[in-house]
Amino acid sequence: MPLAVLEDLKEAVDHLRTTLWTAMSAATDNPDTLASRLVNLRLRRATEICRQIRLDVDANEVDISAEELPKLGEALHLTVERVDRLMQSGM
Repeated sequence: MPLAVLEDLKEAVDHLRTTLWTAMSAATDNPDTLASRLVNLRLRRATEICRQIRLDVDANEVDISAEELPKLGEALHLTVERVDRLMQSGM
């Protein structure tokens, strides 16, 4: 199996394990704390995925004909707009 596939699988399992651990350890916390922890985990995972996509693009692993590329571009654009708006609001 290619090393990149194994690395993706490892990251997915690590994410699942971390999310489960967070949910279980926060079971006694209030729901807002759990939600905040889960959001932080999603942000961390999204950052990792973006880093890997950059590496894939730089290594010419992504082709302009990739079926999901336009959807990714749109999702990233909308996400960046909202993150920028949030950061500018100072909240």
